[in-house]
Amino acid sequence: MKQQIRFCTSFDGTRIAFAISGDGPPLVRAPHWFTHLEHDWDNPAMMPWVAGLSRHYSLLRFDQRGTGLSEREVPEISFESMVGDLASVVDAAGFKRFAILGLSQGASTAIAYAVRNPERVSHLVIWGGFVRGAEKRDPTPENLERRRLQQRLIEVGWGS
Repeated sequence: MKQQIRFCTSFDGTRIAFAISGDGPPLVRAPHWFTHLEHDWDNPAMMPWVAGLSRHYSLLRFDQRGTGLSEREVPEISFESMVGDLASVVDAAGFKRFAILGLSQGASTAIAYAVRNPERVSHLVIWGGFVRGAEKRDPTPENLERRRLQQRLIEVGWGS
């Protein structure tokens, strides 16, 4: 199975990498966590998903801004920018009507896109997403402090 890696420019000028693999009805995987279009083929956690879905669909995946092959230095990382990137990628791919798969973090992005563009979405599949974010699910002072400390550890230790 091969994938075609392409690039498009999002609404704010950010360069976004996307790939299409397989043949069949169009299926778009909403962006989630960290991805890398090239490494997904070798990643034991992602490869079965990519290969399996590509056997039945024209699978469109993309590296969200700041990750993978997409531009790393970006003007904004936000929920709205993720929804805007999804819109830019499906337009660049030429997908007119398609199903969206929202896994984990991608669930909210997929839902927002579907609500804003119902004429383009044939099916909405959500798996492992949360209705409310971590700070809303259990906002005790201890959990909020734990989350702030985890974020700080990521900021300080990311490159080491």
